[in-house]
Amino acid sequence: MPLLALSVIASACGGSGGHVLSSHGVHVVAPGGWSSIRPAQGPVTDPRALLVAGTDGVRAHSSHCAGQAYRVPSAGAAVVVLRWSSVASAGGAPAPGRAPLERLVSVRRPFLECFSGRGAAADLLLAGKRYQVGVLVGDRATKARVRDALAVARSFEPR
Repeated sequence: MPLLALSVIASACGGSGGHVLSSHGVHVVAPGGWSSIRPAQGPVTDPRALLVAGTDGVRAHSSHCAGQAYRVPSAGAAVVVLRWSSVASAGGAPAPGRAPLERLVSVRRPFLECFSGRGAAADLLLAGKRYQVGVLVGDRATKARVRDALAVARSFEPR
């Protein structure tokens, strides 16, 4: 990703506090106070969580839902990046490109089957790989926290 694009995304994530979080060939730009979270270990192996970024207190827990296997504090937020082993194992794919990320502008409830808070998700096909970028937001998260979480999700890039 060009340096200019990273600086624009960092500005959207709290100015100079933006930092890159990366794992398993993907990255996001997160504001200060966000960190990498250990992905949940559970019975689901496809899709696989590649990167989990979250605010203080976000923790993995066991769940049959790969993308929502996280406890998010009531004022917290997390972004979960999943990748399927193949497009076929994902049951197909959306049109290629980043357009679904640009539509991540709000969260709602109920959204995700295994998460009681508010959420949003984008399904992507980039470089022939099927991804989902999910946003999990606690019930007492501020509007600023929600905006940050959505900006982190929109900053998703495979390396």
